[in-house]
Amino acid sequence: MIRNIYILLVLSSYLIAVDYETEIQPIFNANCIGCHGSSGGLSLSSYNSLMTGGNSGAVVTPGDGSGSLLVKKLRGTALGSQMPKNQDPLDDTTINLIETWINEGALDN
Repeated sequence: MIRNIYILLVLSSYLIAVDYETEIQPIFNANCIGCHGSSGGLSLSSYNSLMTGGNSGAVVTPGDGSGSLLVKKLRGTALGSQMPKNQDPLDDTTINLIETWINEGALDN
């Protein structure tokens, strides 16, 4: 019985995973690529460019949302400017969604 519940929980986590293309990239498109599209040392215009990182190295550590530089910059807990720069910070719900996506493995699903 417990084994069946565990299997159900594991399978359901895959069914409700955050989708990069429909949930994460639109956030970057709306808030980030004005500066981080082709300049700023980091491009957030595609999954591949995001995962390549920028001048500061990797910004996403799959499985470690709170430890990822991207989330730290969005929350204002990393050295330097909070992102998006010179704009209102993203709301907690949006940052939590990005963090959840990273915790789920930062997949291009």
